[in-house]
Amino acid sequence: MNITTIIKWTNRVALAAIILLVYWVFIFISITVFSLKVFQENITESFYLSVIGILALLAGAVIVNIMFNLTSISESLKEPGRSPHPTRIRRNALILILLSFPLIFGILFLGDYRTTQVRETRLIEAAEYSIANNREIAAGFLEYSFDEKYLNTTAEGLQLIANQAESFPSISVILKDTIHGKEVFLRFTSRAPHNNTNDLSKLDYIYACSPEEQEYIKSVFDGNKSEYLFSASDGNYELYYPYRSGNRAVILYFTDRQRYGKFGS
Repeated sequence: MNITTIIKWTNRVALAAIILLVYWVFIFISITVFSLKVFQENITESFYLSVIGILALLAGAVIVNIMFNLTSISESLKEPGRSPHPTRIRRNALILILLSFPLIFGILFLGDYRTTQVRETRLIEAAEYSIANNREIAAGFLEYSFDEKYLNTTAEGLQLIANQAESFPSISVILKDTIHGKEVFLRFTSRAPHNNTNDLSKLDYIYACSPEEQEYIKSVFDGNKSEYLFSASDGNYELYYPYRSGNRAVILYFTDRQRYGKFGS
C-alpha cells in the first residue's frame, strides 16, 4: 500500500468521522432546543458528551486540514495525466448531506410524537386497570368527607393500586370542595396525613393548575364532561381520568415523567 492510498483512506475516515460528529451535534441541539423526547439520555452526561463532541470536531477539522495539505503534496507523486477526482461527485455528496438534515429533524419530531402516543396509551391503560381491578377502592374515593378517616383510606387505596403493577405511574385523586364559600379543587395522594387531626387543613390539599385545566376539571364536576384529558410537556405526561357513579364524581390524576438515563438504558 503506497502513501497515496494511505492518505486517501485516512481522508475518507476523517471526513466520515467529521460528518457523524456534525450529525450528532445537530441532533443534540434539536432535541435540547425543542424538548424532543426520543432517546434515553442523562442531561449531565449529554452536556459532557456535547463538549467532547465539539472539541473532537475542532480537532478533526485541524487533522483534516493537515491531511488535505498532505494530499496536495501527494498530488505531485501521482503519475502524469491522471485525472483529478470529479467535482460533480463532491457537489452531489454535499447536496445530499445538506438535504439529510431536514430529514433527520423530521424523524426526531416523529420520534417525539410516537413517544407521546406511547405514554398516553400507557396512562390510559393504567387508569382503566385501576378502576377495573379496584372497584371497591374506587367507589371509596367517591365517599368524600374531609376528615382523617377519608384521607387515610384514600392514601392507603392509592398506595395499594400503585403497588399492584411494576413501574406504575403516580396516581392521586382530585375532588371539588369549598373554602370560605369559594369553590376549590383538592388533590389527595398516597401520602397519609399527620397524626394530629387538629392540624388538618384543606389549604394544604389545594390543587393548583393552569386555567385550561381548571376549566376542564370544573366541567367534569359540573357534569358537562366525561372524557379524559391528556397533556404532555417537556417529558411530563399527565392524564385526568374522570370516574363517576350517579351524581358523584372524582378525577383520577395520573402523572408520568419520562426519565432519561444512559443511552440504551
